[in-house]
Amino acid sequence: MKYILFFLCSLSFWARAGQFDLNYGVQGRSLPSFGAELYADGGYGQLLWGKKENNKDFLFGLVRPALGASTSAVINSAKAELEIYPISILGFVAGRQIIHSNFDFPFFDCEEVTCRGTYERNYIESKMVLGFKGWVALGNYKIDTLKSPSEDTPMADWRNVIIGEPGTEVQLEKKLLVGKFFGDHMAGVFIENVQFMGSRERKESFAGIYQIKKDQTFYMFGAGAFHTDRQPLGFQFYFRIHHVALPSLKLF
Repeated sequence: MKYILFFLCSLSFWARAGQFDLNYGVQGRSLPSFGAELYADGGYGQLLWGKKENNKDFLFGLVRPALGASTSAVINSAKAELEIYPISILGFVAGRQIIHSNFDFPFFDCEEVTCRGTYERNYIESKMVLGFKGWVALGNYKIDTLKSPSEDTPMADWRNVIIGEPGTEVQLEKKLLVGKFFGDHMAGVFIENVQFMGSRERKESFAGIYQIKKDQTFYMFGAGAFHTDRQPLGFQFYFRIHHVALPSLKLF
């Protein structure tokens, strides 16, 4: 009897403190060649402590298992991850992503590097957000182990336009966004650095961004510079349309 009561109490706790979330959208860029993808992400946020009753609450912690998928027709991916927030402004993520490519990219020599096949990404990530009087700073640091379908030829990272060692590579990714909110509008700067540890090839980009919110849809546009060891410095345009179908307990 006591086990039944414990089970019922557990269900009551999860129903009261947990929340399903779902978001989806489309994003694309102009450099090194124009491309766009559809994506979707959903999860279940469970409060560990504290409470979240409105957007100003931040004194709480949570855990969130999640699933995601994306497609650009020729590149398809699926991922599963677990997010843990000891406090809402600081998060840690562990995940795995499977990516299948069926495309020869024009900015790589795909006879010399592996462009097609199934790739595996296993990653851990830390992220933090700080805000004050409308200003916000969001930082991410990610360690990613990427496994290529070929042990014989270097691997292509088409998203970052860099090439890694054959077989398995470790990639470090650092991102920083600093912005200022003006009601439903936000303007800021985004900086990104990605590097393979084996081949040492690197990507760097920076852009000015502008975002506007309409109901539960966010429209973001960015413009700036992009270069890698394979791609000379050039102008890049970026866009994202992001819709929140079911809101998350997460702050970011």
